[in-house]
Amino acid sequence: MRRRPQTQWKYLLNIDEDNKEVHDLDNEKTSCQIGEIITANNARYLKEATNESELVQWLRQNPDYDGCAYCLQHHHRK
Repeated sequence: MRRRPQTQWKYLLNIDEDNKEVHDLDNEKTSCQIGEIITANNARYLKEATNESELVQWLRQNPDYDGCAYCLQHHHRK
């Protein structure tokens, strides 16, 4: 569920140094804890990726980030 209907961004970053991960807002699971990420002010939209192939490229260029184990299982590496 995208948090703001007018938001065009599909992916959300958790920028917390201990939990750098990417979430798919169209495939959000309750285990993702997006609400907690937003409340902690650790959420940023990933504006550089609007589709799967751009996400793959972005993850290659940003190896500190991982796909969420729940909503982006096929990009979860850690």
